[in-house]
Amino acid sequence: MDSRIPGMDARYSVSSIARQSSSDTNMAEFIVPGLKQHNSSFVLENVLLATNFDFGYKLMPFDIDCPGENMNKAGIEKVNIYGGSLCMMMSELALARGMAPDVLHNEYLVHTRSMIPLYEDVVTMAVNAASPLLSDTDKGQIGLLIFGTEGGPDYCKPASTHIHQALGLPSNVRNFEIKCACYTGMAALDYALNWIASGLHHGRKALVIASDFSRKHFGEREEYALGGAAAAVLVSDAPKVIGFDLGQTGIWTSNLYDFYRPDARREISDGALSLLAYLDALEGAYADYVTVTGASFSLEERFRYLIYHMPFPGMALRAHLTLLDSEGEKNRVEALDDFDKKVRPSLHYASQVGSNYGASNFIALCGLIDANRDKICSGDRIGFFSYGSGCIGQFSSGIVLPEAVETVASMKIQEELDARHRISVSEYETLEAIRDETAGVEEFSPPLDIPADCYNAHYRDKKKLILKKISQFQRFYEWS
Repeated sequence: MDSRIPGMDARYSVSSIARQSSSDTNMAEFIVPGLKQHNSSFVLENVLLATNFDFGYKLMPFDIDCPGENMNKAGIEKVNIYGGSLCMMMSELALARGMAPDVLHNEYLVHTRSMIPLYEDVVTMAVNAASPLLSDTDKGQIGLLIFGTEGGPDYCKPASTHIHQALGLPSNVRNFEIKCACYTGMAALDYALNWIASGLHHGRKALVIASDFSRKHFGEREEYALGGAAAAVLVSDAPKVIGFDLGQTGIWTSNLYDFYRPDARREISDGALSLLAYLDALEGAYADYVTVTGASFSLEERFRYLIYHMPFPGMALRAHLTLLDSEGEKNRVEALDDFDKKVRPSLHYASQVGSNYGASNFIALCGLIDANRDKICSGDRIGFFSYGSGCIGQFSSGIVLPEAVETVASMKIQEELDARHRISVSEYETLEAIRDETAGVEEFSPPLDIPADCYNAHYRDKKKLILKKISQFQRFYEWS
C-alpha cells in the first residue's frame, strides 16, 4: 500500500513529513512557524483551569470506577447518524469518468457515496438524525441545542431554530448554529461537555448535531470522496457510550485557505495544502494533548482505538502512520497491522457515506463500535482527532462505557444505510445540476419525483422531515 497522499508528490510521504527536521528539533516546533504558540489557544477547558472560578467540580479524567462523582462526569449518552436516502456506487462513478475503480478505492477507501434528494437540506438531515434518537422524556430534558454546519441556509438566522421547532423542544432551550469547517461537530461537543461538567446545566442535557453535504465537483478528484451525512449526539452527566477525559484536550490552529465556501454554490480546495495542513494540525494537537495531560505515554500504551477526522476514509491511514512515525517505534509492517487493529473498524460507516464534514468523528465512533462489537470493551480508551480547514485541529480522548455497544446497536444504522435508494451516475448528475442551479434562490418548490420512486419508497408516511418550499428566501418544512 502506497503511503503517499493522493495527488501529491512522493517527497510528501507521511514518513518524510515527520523527518524534515533535524534530530534535535522538537516535533511540535518544526512543522509550521509559530507552532509553539498553539499552547496559548483559547479553549474553554484551559480557561477553567487558569481561573479561580469555583464551578463545583474538578477537571479530571473520566473514571468508570467512580460512579458517585457524577459532578465530574460528562459524555455521550446516545448517538445516531443519518446517511441520507440516496447512494451511488463509487465503482460506477469511476468507470463513467474513465478511472480505474481499484486505484480509487485503494486511495480513498470509499465504497458508496451518500446523497440527498432536492427536498432535503442540512436542516432535514439534522432532524432526521435526531428524531429517532430522542424519546419524549429526552426532549423535555434538553436545555442546550448546538447545530454545526458548513452549509447553513442563511447568513444570519440560525438553522438551529428550524431544528428546535421540528423536534418540538421546550421554549427555554438555548440554541445556536456554529461554523468551523469540519471541526464544527467536535467544537459543539466540547461546548456541551463543559456546560454539563460545569454543573450549570441543572440536570438538563445537551443536543449536538452536525449536518453537511458536498457541493458539485463533476470531473474533479474530490468527486470520489465527497458525500454527506448528519449525526446527532445527546450529551449528559449520565453517559452510556463515551465518558470524556475532561480538561485533557490538545489544540493546534493556523490561518489558511485550504478549503472554503465563498458562496452557496462553490467549494474551493487546495488539496495538497489541505492534506499537509491536516497532518501538521494532527502532530501539533497531539503534542499539546501530551503536554496538557502532564504524563509520559506512547500511543500503544494509552489508546486501544483511535478515531481520525476523515475528509475521505483513506486519510485515516495517512494520519495514523504519521503519528506512529513521530514516535518511531514501529516499522511499516507493524504500523499497518496497528492501523488494522486500532483504526480500520472506525471506517465502517465512513466508507459507505463518503466525506461527512462535521459529523466525521461521530460517524467514525458509531462505525468503530458497530463493526467491533465482539472486541471493544468497557474501559477502552479512544483517542479522537478532529480537523477543520482554515484551520484548527483538536486531540481529545474518552473511555468506552458498559452500555456503548447496546446503545449504538439500538439505532440500527446499518439497516438504514442498506435501505438507501441506489441511483445511477446520470441520475446523480441531474440531481446535482439542479441543486447547483437552485442554490440560494428566492423561490423554489422541490420536485418529489427526482429521482423517480425515491419519495414513495423512502419518505411517504415514513415521518421524515422534508423541505416543502422556499418562498421569499424563507424555508418551510413538513413531515412526510
